[in-house]
Amino acid sequence: MKDIIELLQNERIKTVDALKQGEQDKLAYLQQIDKALGWLKVIEDNDLETVSKYKIHRLPDPNFGFSYYHLMVDYESGDPKDWREYKPDNQSMELCFDDIIITRK
Repeated sequence: MKDIIELLQNERIKTVDALKQGEQDKLAYLQQIDKALGWLKVIEDNDLETVSKYKIHRLPDPNFGFSYYHLMVDYESGDPKDWREYKPDNQSMELCFDDIIITRK
């Protein structure tokens, strides 16, 4: 992964140099490089390098207006009274339709 990141960083430097020389058609290319580098950094920072181990789930549209989803810790109980909302850093996670969740397979 580091080799590809380095390759893209070098390509980014060349593209910025081309832009400085007036090649304005390279702007879209630079934006694509920056997007790819951003995603690769997220993948690297979260140890998601083996893509076959993960599945991406897009939360569905509730079809009846705006709604939030809550992640609950069920403590292996079927009774919702025993459940607690998952709050990382003691903050509610407000998920809504079209958000994604990445799970390990």
